[in-house]
Amino acid sequence: MGMKLKQRIIVVLAALCTLTGVMLLMESGVKPLSALYDRYHLPVNQLDDFRTRNEAEMHARRDVGDKDQPIWGANGLLRHQLGKSASRSGGSPQQNYTGVGGAPVPGKEYSDKLPRSSGATDLNNFTKPRTNVHELLNAENHPRPPGFPVDANFYNIRHHSDVKIPKPPHTSGKYEALFRDFPSTYQVPDSSTTLLRPKRPGNKMKMKLWEEFQRGINRYEVYSYNNNQIDALLRNLEKGKITEVDEKSGGTQVKLILTYEDGGYSMMKPWRVPREYETLPDHFYFSDIERHNAEIAAFHLDRILDFRRVPPVAGRWFNLTRDIYDLAVSSLRRTFFRSPANNVCFVGHCSYYCETETAVCGYPDMIEGSLAAFLPAFKIAPRKTWRHPWRRSYSKHKTAPWEHDVNYCERAVKTKHPYNSGRRLLDIMDMSVFDFLIGNLDRHHYETFEAFGNFTYPIHLDHGRAFGKHHYDDMSILAPLFQCCLLRQSTHKRLQVLSTEHYRLSDVMRESMARDVIAPVVLEPHLEALDRRLSIILEQVQKCIVQKGDKKEVLKPEPRIEDYRDPYWDDANNES
Repeated sequence: MGMKLKQRIIVVLAALCTLTGVMLLMESGVKPLSALYDRYHLPVNQLDDFRTRNEAEMHARRDVGDKDQPIWGANGLLRHQLGKSASRSGGSPQQNYTGVGGAPVPGKEYSDKLPRSSGATDLNNFTKPRTNVHELLNAENHPRPPGFPVDANFYNIRHHSDVKIPKPPHTSGKYEALFRDFPSTYQVPDSSTTLLRPKRPGNKMKMKLWEEFQRGINRYEVYSYNNNQIDALLRNLEKGKITEVDEKSGGTQVKLILTYEDGGYSMMKPWRVPREYETLPDHFYFSDIERHNAEIAAFHLDRILDFRRVPPVAGRWFNLTRDIYDLAVSSLRRTFFRSPANNVCFVGHCSYYCETETAVCGYPDMIEGSLAAFLPAFKIAPRKTWRHPWRRSYSKHKTAPWEHDVNYCERAVKTKHPYNSGRRLLDIMDMSVFDFLIGNLDRHHYETFEAFGNFTYPIHLDHGRAFGKHHYDDMSILAPLFQCCLLRQSTHKRLQVLSTEHYRLSDVMRESMARDVIAPVVLEPHLEALDRRLSIILEQVQKCIVQKGDKKEVLKPEPRIEDYRDPYWDDANNES
């Protein structure tokens, strides 16, 4: 009797251990076990909502028939929760009219089926019926994905019922004329070291677009002037096949890492607010919501200013079901839900704006986002993080030292490494000009590639909080310029060119961004603000020249690496 009891106990313990192991594998995201977990696992707090929605759908099918039954595949249960827009079967592009509990509203046209937005998308062959909305959007040049409802975009009459959008002026050829008439002033030495080792001569394998981009990074620029491969990389970001979606760890707001079929990566920032949204008056700069279109506009401006320090960024339309949910890791998939407005949403994991009331939602499951090309992995190309000398306090009660010290530049910056020699201080001036033009107050740190020592540029990253207020020019962003009274000659010349009528900055920006699939990227008032802020910068430079009494004391030529001596990087002066 004692032996049988021991055997039973051993069998029970073995079964418990096996069950625990299987559950741990499901939680860890191992496929197909994670798919089975998502199929059968339903949080307790969602059971009542699931039953209510299921009953409402059954009543609705009595009117519309059973032609669009939910698909119970690997992720079937959550697809049933998300509704028909999350199924592969598609449906008609009609808006659902529902009452309390999801029941159909009497007297309203009701359809249980949402647009066929989970099918194949061909942006080139798709056309929409012309409406006032599409005339505004110039839909022939920027068509929407198939199955997208006529009024279901973030730039539609419903969102802009009380907003009068001015018609942009008709300009053409200024973008091409700028790069044709004023080529880059940066003369990169032929012997300049690249970030990654070049491919071996005997290697016949063709490099991917993202490999060519990463191998082209050098000491002086992220990508070369008039590089046609960058435009090809932008098209690949817009249309490349995605194979996996994960969340970026850290950060204040949700960001996704997309893996492409060719092995490349990009970082996605999803749509959060309409184009006309502006930073709320009572919000601090460090709590402002990030805007995906600001990342795209910042890339185009950086290229126009001849800096080329922002990695390529492009816009793209996403189907949240097909392009994100189906390819997401299990931890991200579990944050998806369907809103009371029948829109597919997800929350993600972050410190700000990752609650149900601030979820990322499609309409009904279509959404736009920005995609930034990845820099080389940190293991093969480590980057050094620097505290910005004009960093803000990031406090509701304190101010930074530079905000009340007029001699801050002479006392605390020019006397310290790496700003006391080389190019770094001039790079900070360029960054302040760039940030002032886009209205970016969120510049607390910057990064450089360790392989190039201290004689290299700061990488311009993270501009999601830019373009927040087109009506307000924050002069504190220009503090480095008017406290140090320094600027590159090449930067000043570029700004002067962009202030002329033939190469007006707003017109060049408009033409550059018109190539993006989510154009218009920013509203006209933001483009007008660029011209206004550009004139303010030039006026400030002129004041510095008058103050110093000599133009050469303010406008500096490009530093040469031959003249640079870095006590912390002995090998920097060996490169010609």
